[in-house]
Amino acid sequence: MNLDFNEDQKLLFDTVDSAVGRGYPAGGRAEATSSELGWDEGVWKTLAELGLAGLTISGEHGGADAGPVEVYATLEALGKHAAAEPLLDGVFLPSWLIAGLGTEEQAEQFLPALAEGATTIAVAHAEPGRPWGSAPSVTASRSGDGSVVLTGVKSPVRHADQASTLLVTAVEGGTTGVYVVDAGAAGIARTDGRSADWSHASQVEFAGTPATPLAAAGVDATTVLHTAFARARVAVLAETVGLMESALAHTVEYLKNRKQFGVPLATFQALVHRASDLYARVELARSMALWATATVEAADGGAGVDLAAIADDAFVFVGDAATAVAEEAVQLHGGIGMTYEAEVAHHAARLTAITESFGGIAAARRRAVASESALRVPSALLNNA
Repeated sequence: MNLDFNEDQKLLFDTVDSAVGRGYPAGGRAEATSSELGWDEGVWKTLAELGLAGLTISGEHGGADAGPVEVYATLEALGKHAAAEPLLDGVFLPSWLIAGLGTEEQAEQFLPALAEGATTIAVAHAEPGRPWGSAPSVTASRSGDGSVVLTGVKSPVRHADQASTLLVTAVEGGTTGVYVVDAGAAGIARTDGRSADWSHASQVEFAGTPATPLAAAGVDATTVLHTAFARARVAVLAETVGLMESALAHTVEYLKNRKQFGVPLATFQALVHRASDLYARVELARSMALWATATVEAADGGAGVDLAAIADDAFVFVGDAATAVAEEAVQLHGGIGMTYEAEVAHHAARLTAITESFGGIAAARRRAVASESALRVPSALLNNA
């Protein structure tokens, strides 16, 4: 299996790397996440002008109709600079749900605006004290005239404070579905806060809130949800690789420049060995993330693969590497690595938050161990005919 970028994908990575790097100098993530928006407005406009908000959206709705590898290249470049722009949470994931579940009218209503970068949509699935994979406790009730209202609590909902629309998972008559809710609708009580990586997240309470089902005829919402979340677990690995590579680079630079007993820390063999181990972990994680991305691309091409199992396997492997890199990078920096002002602290915080995203690494590990994928050898020849 060829895991190298082609020329166009390399150009895409370099373009995003350059554009985001200009907006994220040292301390850029701290400044962006502490702003009212929660990310850098200038960087977001640049990403939109480059057409990156439309990567996962079809051409007929104003998007680029790009594949998983283009998503990977873009998110790795964002991760390299610890950028806070919500491409995955606010555009890519909702676009997958709308394309998979929505009617043509709903696709026309939402996808062009997402592709332009004119809006973001928050996916509200997580609930307090409830496993990610279980049926939601939020309920949808239908009145005699066919209107639907939602009742219950979702938390955390990433970037809900800036979203124009919410896609909310709820149970109606014992069946899980996805419902469209206007962010300013009656019956919504939102409490804004921050997640472990200082990005914006909210608790959203629904009390008889008007909603519209995201439901094309004959489409199984549960299947679409599982597929979209599996894609998201694979996509976030690209950001993880970018973050790990950058955290390693910051750490190596620190070891070269920081002196102890009159000599650079890099002269201590034990520290050099620890940095070398980190390099090996990053490269192994990169290979796993690229393999998972290539497998998603193969699935899009019609290959019969267990996408959910592959996503879990890769998420666990790369997530373990992310935890190790976050911990070691902070350790090798010493006390300064724990401060808000240290660049590496923001990389470590984001890496830690990623391991808890989309249900978290512990749940993915339980699913992976329980599945038959742990007994199958991954094929290196997949989609390589």
